[in-house]
Amino acid sequence: MEKNNKPSYFIDTHAHLDMLKNMTPETAVKNSLAENVKYIINPGSSLEGSIKSCQYSNKFEAVYSSVGVHPHDAETFDKRTLSELEKLVKGNKKVIAIGETGFDYYRNLSPKNDQENAFISQIELALKYNLPVIVHDREAHSDTLKILKSCTGSLNAVIHCFSGSTDFALKCLEMGFFISFTGVITFPNAKELVQTVKEVPIERLFLETDAPFLAPQERRGQENYPGFVKYIAAKIADIKGLSVDEVARITSVSARKFFKLN
Repeated sequence: MEKNNKPSYFIDTHAHLDMLKNMTPETAVKNSLAENVKYIINPGSSLEGSIKSCQYSNKFEAVYSSVGVHPHDAETFDKRTLSELEKLVKGNKKVIAIGETGFDYYRNLSPKNDQENAFISQIELALKYNLPVIVHDREAHSDTLKILKSCTGSLNAVIHCFSGSTDFALKCLEMGFFISFTGVITFPNAKELVQTVKEVPIERLFLETDAPFLAPQERRGQENYPGFVKYIAAKIADIKGLSVDEVARITSVSARKFFKLN
C-alpha cells in the first residue's frame, strides 16, 4: 500500500476571531489555512461574542463555534442569557461546545456566586444537548474541581489555557477531562507548566492559541492568531520527544473526536 506522505494538520481548539484587532477574521482564517490549520474553534465569551462566533462558523468552513459566557461577565448572566444561548445551540449545527465558562479569581470581575451560577447553568445546558464544556479556570482550581466532580461520568470537558499545577492536571485527567495548552508553555518562566506537559499523555491534550492573546515566545509582541499554533505544537514535540507531525496528528484525532467535528 502506498504511504500517504501528506503532513498532518493542526486544530486550534480555542481562538477568539471576534477579538482580533490587527487582522480581519477573513485574513486570519486564510492565513491559518496556509499554516496547515484545518479547523478553528471560536468560543464565545459573552452573548454578543457567541452570536459572532456562530456567524463565523456559518461563513467559514474551517470554523466551528462554542457558545457561552466568560466568568468576567457572569454578573450579567440570567435566564434570558441562557435562553439565547440555547437558541444558538438549536439553530446552528456547527455549535460543537458550550463555553468558555468557569471561574476567574485572578481578576474577580464578577462575584463568585454569580460565576458559580453561570458555570452550573452552562454545564446543565451542555448536558442537555450532549455537548462538551470549555472550562476557564484561573486561580480557582479547588472550586473548579468541586463543580466538575459533581458531573463526573456524564460531562465531557476541557480545561482551556491550563495554568494549574501538575497535581490539578492529574485530578482533571482522572475525571476523564482533557487539558489544553497555549503559547504560555513557550515562555522562559514556564518551567512548572513544562513539567505538567510532560505528565499529561499526548492523547489527552489539545493545542490552542487563545488568540489574540498569549502569542508564543517566538512571536512575543505580535497579535496572536491561529496560525501560530505551530509553535505550541513544536514546543510540545520538544518536551515529549516527538515529531511536530506526530503531535499534530495525535492532538487533531483527539480534538475531532472530542468536539465531534464532521
